[in-house]
Amino acid sequence: MSAFDQIALTKSVCKIVMAATGLAANKIIIGDINSPAPAGSYCAVRLDSPAQFGQAINSQRDVVATDDPQFKDIIATVATQFTLGFSLNFYRSGALMYAAAICEANKREPVKALLRTAKLGWSRVSPINNLTGLYQAAMEERAQLTLYLYGESIAEDRIQRIYRVGFSAQTEQSGAIAQGEVNGLSG
Repeated sequence: MSAFDQIALTKSVCKIVMAATGLAANKIIIGDINSPAPAGSYCAVRLDSPAQFGQAINSQRDVVATDDPQFKDIIATVATQFTLGFSLNFYRSGALMYAAAICEANKREPVKALLRTAKLGWSRVSPINNLTGLYQAAMEERAQLTLYLYGESIAEDRIQRIYRVGFSAQTEQSGAIAQGEVNGLSG
């Protein structure tokens, strides 16, 4: 991911949930967007706990300078690694079954393909929380788990090299002045 895009990441996880559970796309919603719940069984996906881990990967490469093609600029890249925790909340009939389908889903080919496309890595799944309880005078099945994925946020900066520097120096005793230029093209 070139930038930390919460909506794009959450949509990728919605596709993973769809592939793992068999729920229809319109039954998997992004949590916390204040929209009505779908009829029947559904899942709400929410990015809960992004956390940086490890050390950022730094790299540099030369590119043609923007101001003069005979010179080179540097593109400095910093790739920050993240663990992304997505809360998956399943509601109504089959909630526990759908939550269980997420466990080890990274072994399934459709999920592997989705992870590769989104440039995400599978870390782990938390234990399933059975939240079944009384809701509007009836028992409603509910389950929650957290899916942890690995991701990366990449930032690039252009650094312009200094190719020519003029200087002037004066001594304290004699007042002699030296002037000159350091030119990167002269070697």
